[in-house]
Amino acid sequence: MIQLTYEPAFDAFHAAFRILRLRPIIANTGPLHRDHVRIIDFYQLFPHRIDGIRLKPQHRKFRRLATAYQSKRPYGEQPDDSLLFDRMDGLQVTALDTLAAQDYIDQEKWKRGEVAITKKAPPDALSARIDDANRTDAELESFLNVLASEYELTGPNGLKARTGLMEYRHDAV
Repeated sequence: MIQLTYEPAFDAFHAAFRILRLRPIIANTGPLHRDHVRIIDFYQLFPHRIDGIRLKPQHRKFRRLATAYQSKRPYGEQPDDSLLFDRMDGLQVTALDTLAAQDYIDQEKWKRGEVAITKKAPPDALSARIDDANRTDAELESFLNVLASEYELTGPNGLKARTGLMEYRHDAV
């Protein structure tokens, strides 16, 4: 028996849409390292995995989002978080490359590994879909904003360490 399934984690176009959804967050927090954006994108796509993050005490209330989004859990078994995150890397970078080429992301900063938003706005129809999706997931977007603004990427208390998605022990801090 052959099964055909669609997995948004492995779709570069879906990754581009998700990153466009993160534009307001990135614009508010300033340029973010590409890995910071990749981690935030991961939890935007898999909010049911939020309970695996070692959150600061004041942010532990967001763990309930993992339960609230259990219904959006993908069908079937998936690899553990770090392996899935690693497999998404190429597609996320491709999406970021495409957005930089289309001038939605500052190209010069992108060449240095940073993601900064430009003034160019997506077309009206796409903006409407982005706004609708962000309104629907307003609490999740609020949490993602916290990850972007209140958590450093590197070090033993950085986002890499707290999520377990990336190696952090050799970071220059």
